[in-house]
Amino acid sequence: MTARNSFIRSHVPFLSLFTCLFTSLFIGACTDDGGSQDDEATETGDTDTGTDTDTGEEALAIIGDYTDEWGDNHSITAETWTNSAGVFHIEQWDNAATYLVAQNDAGNEFNPELWSRFDWTWDADEVLYYCQSVYDGASIDAALAGSADTADLAAGCGGFAWTKMQ
Repeated sequence: MTARNSFIRSHVPFLSLFTCLFTSLFIGACTDDGGSQDDEATETGDTDTGTDTDTGEEALAIIGDYTDEWGDNHSITAETWTNSAGVFHIEQWDNAATYLVAQNDAGNEFNPELWSRFDWTWDADEVLYYCQSVYDGASIDAALAGSADTADLAAGCGGFAWTKMQ
């Protein structure tokens, strides 16, 4: 066996490993993973519900954690509105019309798996108020049909006052 053959035989595992790694890196760099250019996920609120309303690409305007005037905590994400009454799975929203519709969680004590509509508004001092204008809709369309009077914070929520959030 020549010195050259001995060198090649002793380095075959290394060369094979190097070739395999180089090839996988090259192939991986050339494939399209289908992601966005910056590969960051964004919340769009663009949910196809089969209705004529479109939530657009704007994030839900009221995402955050709040305490209402009665001491109840509310956690609002693009996916859920959670408070002591239960969890509500957000299906769509419209920031311009200031409402969202959500399906009541199956584990909620009241009206499980029915549909709710939450309307919101801000007063002149930029304080957030909300009204659960529908809490027992049989369908998403029934929830969408609800409404609240943003001009009447004292009685514009089905005859009751809107709830102040902080």
